[in-house]
Amino acid sequence: MKAKYLNELKEVLIEYRASNKDLNDILSDYDQLYEDALASGKTDDEVWQMLGTPREAANELIDTLQRRKEKNIKTKIIAVMPFISLIVFFVLGFYQDLWHPGWLVFLAIPMSAILLQARLKDGIVALMPFLSVIIFLILGWGYDLWNPGWMVFLSIPVVAILLHTNVKELPVAISPFVAVIAFMILGFEYNLWNPGWLVFLIIPMLGILHEKNLLKVFVYELSFALAIGFYLYMGYVEGSWGYGAIGFLLPVAMGLIFGDVKFMVGNFSEEERKKAITMVGIIVVAIGLFLALGFGLGGWAWAWQVFLLIPVVAIILFDKVRLTALMPFLAVIIFFSVGYFFDMFHISWLAFLLIPITAIIENA
Repeated sequence: MKAKYLNELKEVLIEYRASNKDLNDILSDYDQLYEDALASGKTDDEVWQMLGTPREAANELIDTLQRRKEKNIKTKIIAVMPFISLIVFFVLGFYQDLWHPGWLVFLAIPMSAILLQARLKDGIVALMPFLSVIIFLILGWGYDLWNPGWMVFLSIPVVAILLHTNVKELPVAISPFVAVIAFMILGFEYNLWNPGWLVFLIIPMLGILHEKNLLKVFVYELSFALAIGFYLYMGYVEGSWGYGAIGFLLPVAMGLIFGDVKFMVGNFSEEERKKAITMVGIIVVAIGLFLALGFGLGGWAWAWQVFLLIPVVAIILFDKVRLTALMPFLAVIIFFSVGYFFDMFHISWLAFLLIPITAIIENA
């Protein structure tokens, strides 16, 4: 019976075009497995049941061998990529005098590892920082578009959201990044920092659309529209942007009426109450500071960064304080501040490298 099992297994493996080495190794292993099973007191029928039919065993083995071969090929490609990159770099340098930006070929080392080892969606997300850097540098060196070329880095979170968010939640999820892009274009291209900041209101206005009560949706959207209209009227016609900002109390009032904005009067612990009051205070301070910097110093172009205080404080108050969670917001502040105030967008993008560096240090 053992000879019959091994012969059938051999025939199936030959049918599947297993190499001679794999064939001999598999037959030797199964010969030993069969002998060990018989020695333990099992009958031939029980051994066949334990090992599976020759074809079942061969199917499983061939799949394993195929995966192993693919893994070995991928591992070899990843292993030789540093040498390939080095050769290409020297060829570009010596023969084309392209030492710069020829060094970009070294990005092929991490990119090849990502492409060959990660799942499709995860691989695309992981590749985006490298692709963003390449596109950014091409725009900068090739066309002197460091600004607004830096906005390509927004594609990193946008792509991650697009690939991991369901369709229903997608508009709200990407709205902050769309708002930032629109705000920057209005500011840099048309010097409309104010009232360009109004584009950020698309975030709550899109979020309201998830409300099931159509009356509430209509009232909220109308209150935002009226507030925006009043703000623009007071600013452009009356020349009083400050008084125009009072109109935004209307959406807040609607929130109070519908009960979506409420004061904490229930059974909350003292710690929870303090945290909630702190968050409300930070939101109010951020809004006030933004408007003060905008109206007082004309800082609409950079004052929006104060709103990053809101998620930072929320993480500190309600989550385990880890620098990894805070670093994306700090990196944005460093990136934009250095780029805007010192005209160094071509260098300040390096601030984004602090995110993976911090994650590595904290998780090492």
